[in-house]
Amino acid sequence: MILVVMAALAYLVSSLGPELTVARQERQTQDALVQAREALIGYALKYRESQPDRMYGYLPLPDLGSSRNNNVGCTDEGCDANTFTGIAFDANGIGPSVVGRFPWRTLGTEPLRDGNGECLWLIVSSLHSRIHASSWPYLPAMNGDTLGQFDIVVANGGAALASALAGPHERPVAVIFSPGPPLPGQDRSPSATDNVKVCGGNYDAKNYLDPNNAAALGGVTNYLAGTNAASGSTGDSDPSNDPDTPKSLSTRGKVFASGSNFHASGCQGSDCALLANDNSLALAPDALFSAIRKSSYYRTDINSMLDRMTNCLRDKFVAGGFAPAAIGGYLPPADKSAGRIPADACYDSTQVPLGYFDHYQEMIFVAKPNSGNFTVNGDASCAGVLLFANQRGTGQTRASTATRNALTNYLEGDNSPSYDANLNAITNVGTTFSGASLFGRVTASRTNPQDVARCLQGATWRSDLPDCQTVDQDIARCVPAGASFTTVTSPALGANQLVAYDAGTRTLTLGRENVVTWYGNDADALFGCAWFSESRSLGSGIRSYFKFQFKEVGSNVGFNGFVFAIADAIKNSPNNFTRCGAGASHLGYSGNNGVTGMIEFPKIGIEFDQGRNAGFSEVADLTVAQPGRNDPCGTSGCGGTAGYNSHAAIVYWGHEVPEADGAYFINSPEADDNVHGFPSAPPGVRPPPRSHANPATETGIKFVNLRDNPNDSSLYHVRVELTPTRASNADASLSNTVMRTEVWIADNATTSASRIAALKNTTRPMSLQDSTFASTLGDTATLYDVKVEPSSCTFGAPTDTCPSGQACGTGDMCYRPALERIQLGFTGSQRTSDQEVEIQDFFTTWLE
Repeated sequence: MILVVMAALAYLVSSLGPELTVARQERQTQDALVQAREALIGYALKYRESQPDRMYGYLPLPDLGSSRNNNVGCTDEGCDANTFTGIAFDANGIGPSVVGRFPWRTLGTEPLRDGNGECLWLIVSSLHSRIHASSWPYLPAMNGDTLGQFDIVVANGGAALASALAGPHERPVAVIFSPGPPLPGQDRSPSATDNVKVCGGNYDAKNYLDPNNAAALGGVTNYLAGTNAASGSTGDSDPSNDPDTPKSLSTRGKVFASGSNFHASGCQGSDCALLANDNSLALAPDALFSAIRKSSYYRTDINSMLDRMTNCLRDKFVAGGFAPAAIGGYLPPADKSAGRIPADACYDSTQVPLGYFDHYQEMIFVAKPNSGNFTVNGDASCAGVLLFANQRGTGQTRASTATRNALTNYLEGDNSPSYDANLNAITNVGTTFSGASLFGRVTASRTNPQDVARCLQGATWRSDLPDCQTVDQDIARCVPAGASFTTVTSPALGANQLVAYDAGTRTLTLGRENVVTWYGNDADALFGCAWFSESRSLGSGIRSYFKFQFKEVGSNVGFNGFVFAIADAIKNSPNNFTRCGAGASHLGYSGNNGVTGMIEFPKIGIEFDQGRNAGFSEVADLTVAQPGRNDPCGTSGCGGTAGYNSHAAIVYWGHEVPEADGAYFINSPEADDNVHGFPSAPPGVRPPPRSHANPATETGIKFVNLRDNPNDSSLYHVRVELTPTRASNADASLSNTVMRTEVWIADNATTSASRIAALKNTTRPMSLQDSTFASTLGDTATLYDVKVEPSSCTFGAPTDTCPSGQACGTGDMCYRPALERIQLGFTGSQRTSDQEVEIQDFFTTWLE
């Protein structure tokens, strides 16, 4: 019986043999091509991570053979070529387009083969090749508008192959080929000079890609020129003469010739000849950048670029002299100055995110009213607007100088009430702009009825709503009026304030020479704070950078200090932050100065303290004495070994209510916010976090030499990473945020350039950039949710009546996450010695 069944199956298979074999081969070919394209996209997504000055969008070269690749990091078969033998570059450092075998080893795949057993081939457009002769920035810009240099042509029965593409933006940046079985004239014998143990054959493209006779398809070939027909020019790198004439490729399978005409599906008679059989899968710019946009790192880069530009622009508006870059053929309306964002050292390609400005400048527009303000996303107090045009929409083309100078190809608003009216507002008299404030995932389409029903409200597409961002959505940023920092001053000091921000140089100064030694001001008045002028949602965390230096005043750098503060913006009045702590050892972070209102908990401070205030004491009158802060001992006079008492520490807010702490009783809990070691034991079921006290055994406090070196202190680079993790509880009073804080403090003179660059690059975690660079300070603290007062609810009721974002807990009160919205700033003070600390290059990356 078994033999009968086997015989029947054998007959069935043999009867279906040819058709089944062809179908299986075609399926294997398509599977291999898809896998190869996904691997290429994966390479593009990771390309920037090991090279933080390079852009997303570049692709590997093909494998040109071990004798030519010149890739010292990967020498085996399947490696991509580097500056291969015979490569030449143009005046902009752009190399040729290159064709060779698919670099499976570099891309981490198996050797991908088509249904005929041949390894796949790859051609990469020169503008998208990772190999360049010059240092960045490369020309032309690399973004979703960068044109591929290939045309896809097909046989349609005519005397010439015809383009299958609708326009220049469809031109592929790369094409993966299945070479199929050899055609007459193709020699696939093993190479005598290259390692071909896996794929066999050789690296001469004409032996695999068609047609073997270069004139057979009217000059259309799937290979190039030079050695092994592997490289050649397919256009130049000068964007002023775009679009270049593309290199035509025949990629849609078999092409037959009959007489002088070409056919795709075959032909009849003795005059019918098969000239090509290459199948392929193309990668177009839109497909590449649609995939790249899904990367959170890419979105972080774009948003960080826009953040930096917005901050720089507001300071430049205050300092004066700002003018947009002119656009050919565009004359701004009478009520505003407008154009593309101009080049500026404040946000150019040398600033984080590195490289982006040169590659995205053409997509970014800025406008400033000649008088009054703009309304941006409903905010009527904007000093200007920054517009990121995003990816192209339907009907938009950016393929030539003329089309790149047409605002209609960038901004939305023409003839459609559902679009943001930015085009109309920038080309005509008008003051209202709108669009998503953050560059996000593409979550909606204006042609999808469900998306339209959800996102179109009245005549406005609500891009601010969740899941309503479209691929072509303008990103609109309000450029706020006023400088980046708002200073909080001490009325009693008059002209001798301890805080000043220079918008022209973007320098924040805390402290002032002679305020104590000459003018003899009351110590209770010696405070000053500066807050970044807007609060923002903490989201998934922040990564901040700044550099600072204590300047010599008199004969030393003083004995005070300052704090980088992360304060709860909701508790402390959102977008109207006019609070500051007390003078002396409070460092403007702790205590109540009696004038401005104190900085209320929850909060986190990164303290840079020049002196030592031993023990703990509560001193109401700062003119009498310094409050004790339990500062550690670092000098030999008190038994220390560090050689100095100056230190840095992560501090929180001490006690929340009057209560005992060991041998002490805390009468003024607002005044112990920077006391090290408090609270010494967790008070209650919702204890505040404890500030570390011992540099020898605890990670949240360390001795750092902030003293004279030999006059000013060293220049220090500081990086702060704040990472929240939510822990919810059925009783909202017990819900909390576990906050991981890490701080790097690096002396400029002894830190390598690469590590300084890593400190500045806040778009990536330090763990990704330099996993061996240990943080100076680190702590993980539990921040319990904040009781909302006044509020009421019924704990345990079936329905929670607290507002959205809050939850009901013990005591029938609503609670919200601590630090869900934060204000960043710097606080400082003086007492009996002057100080002056300069803080520069402050920047924060806000994580989604």
